[in-house]
Amino acid sequence: MLELIDSLPGIDLPVGAVSPELSKMWEGNNKEALSEFRASQMNLVLHFGKKVDGATARKRFEVAVRFAQRYPSRIIVLCPFVEEEQPMRAKLFSQCFIGESHREMCCCEALLLGFTSEDNGFLFNQVSVWLESDLPTYHWFSGVRPERIENYRDNLLQRVNRMAFDSNIEPSIWATIDWPNPSRVTDLAKARLLPVRQAVGQYLSGYPIDLLQKDLSSIEVKFAPNRKGEAHHLLEWLGKCLGLDSEFMSQQKLTDSDANDSSLGFKILYKDNRHITWASQAESNTTKFEHSLLGSVKSFPIRIKPLLPEQELAEAFYF
Repeated sequence: MLELIDSLPGIDLPVGAVSPELSKMWEGNNKEALSEFRASQMNLVLHFGKKVDGATARKRFEVAVRFAQRYPSRIIVLCPFVEEEQPMRAKLFSQCFIGESHREMCCCEALLLGFTSEDNGFLFNQVSVWLESDLPTYHWFSGVRPERIENYRDNLLQRVNRMAFDSNIEPSIWATIDWPNPSRVTDLAKARLLPVRQAVGQYLSGYPIDLLQKDLSSIEVKFAPNRKGEAHHLLEWLGKCLGLDSEFMSQQKLTDSDANDSSLGFKILYKDNRHITWASQAESNTTKFEHSLLGSVKSFPIRIKPLLPEQELAEAFYF
């Protein structure tokens, strides 16, 4: 049976041979040290769940590699087996990239591990061997069940600097996970909202807070199903941006649009019939902002350039 690790690039090696082969690989043809081109800043662990398909895994692996081009990383990819009772398997992937000036080079490496999901102790030991121990470690979860994550609390996640997931695609039960250190958990859906927060916030900041708060009656965030996490964080951000209390915000609405696009938007209504609305448009970077804060209706487009997936990862990990 084809396992997840088989869908990802790399050279098959015995698990114990990966570290020696890695050292040998960077010696170069003439024993010239290439370490200056692979000086890692961090460990990035990309951790897949059993139900992640090969195409999705490949896509996220490519995001991790592009991220490593900008933030040199040792990538460790964890691929659970569908078929149990198998010995661990390993792959080694490496690639060098020439910079725009053609004088810069960045080399990245990825160590891939296929494992039986019940082998928590063995998994922790092997990951510990592969980590560059003097560097910070960042853990990116993709499709891992919440109960599995809680099993990793006391070993795999103890010394992790930041843990990332994407609430756009993970089930809502993720909100109930007993994380070892909740302050180190970050959501890619929140990071993805950065351009929206910057653009919309710029316009809202042009008006007095008293005007924005006066007679405010309701806030509704409407979203396509594939943006549920962003909708949650957008509503939360609007509450903070407008200085609204938690009791009021608990009564505001998130509405699933059941659309087949990537729409996201909000509507703020006032008791005196004023309003503020913002809406993204499918397959377009141009969004529509409209308000009647001063009486007459004003409408204008706002161009919002979305972050690249590797930029979302950087935003989640570092900011």
